[in-house]
Amino acid sequence: MKQRILHNTRHLIIISSVVMAAAFMGCSHNKHPFVFHTPQEAVVACHEELAKVKQMNSATIDELAQVINTWAELQDSTMSLMMRDSTMTVHNDLASEFFAVADSFRMEITDLALTQKRSMADVMKLKVATSSNRKAALASEEFKSVRQYYMDFNRRIIQSAESCRNDINAKKPLTAKQGANYRWLLIQPFLALDNYATAALTDQQIETLNQLAEELPKLLAYVDGKDYDRSPKEETEKLSTVLSEYFLKSYLKSIL
Repeated sequence: MKQRILHNTRHLIIISSVVMAAAFMGCSHNKHPFVFHTPQEAVVACHEELAKVKQMNSATIDELAQVINTWAELQDSTMSLMMRDSTMTVHNDLASEFFAVADSFRMEITDLALTQKRSMADVMKLKVATSSNRKAALASEEFKSVRQYYMDFNRRIIQSAESCRNDINAKKPLTAKQGANYRWLLIQPFLALDNYATAALTDQQIETLNQLAEELPKLLAYVDGKDYDRSPKEETEKLSTVLSEYFLKSYLKSIL
């Protein structure tokens, strides 16, 4: 009984998140590329999209982004249609079917994303490419009202990471405590940037984050007192590899 309650609660959270996102982005049903007349038609389309993903054995980051963005639009259209249908509830069989498909889609995409080693640069590229329709976000009045909070937040954490990188490139000696602080400040941008914060990134900030992501294995190796160029890569890149996989899983869980 408790498990069923938690399961239904999760579905309610998904509904709320989709509705809030649609309102925040100023989306309307007419703007969706998917146009359905009934919830049944929409759920059939969801099954078809899931079937396509199941046929994929591997995917580049660009391909993953395309599939995720397509699913986001399909899910938004489906949920919007269901919310307008007074007969639909989380206990409805069709709604349950849709949530089952959504759960399967999330697992399939996660497995597909992890079929090969992904770097932090890959994770950053995926986040930017799937950040709640970045162009639409930046143009919306709702987003403009909170953009200053995100621009300030993004600027602070990126500048902190840049400062750490500059010190490391200058071979600044670090105490154990400083090393721990630097490690956190270097990782923080990739952990703290949610979907809307990512949408608010400027082109220059994206470029900076991409550079930091590319250099992260070397920067973390220095913090850990290792010589990146002379040490085995399985040692120097172990932390960044683990972090990349963790952040990738966490991000996919948050958006799917």
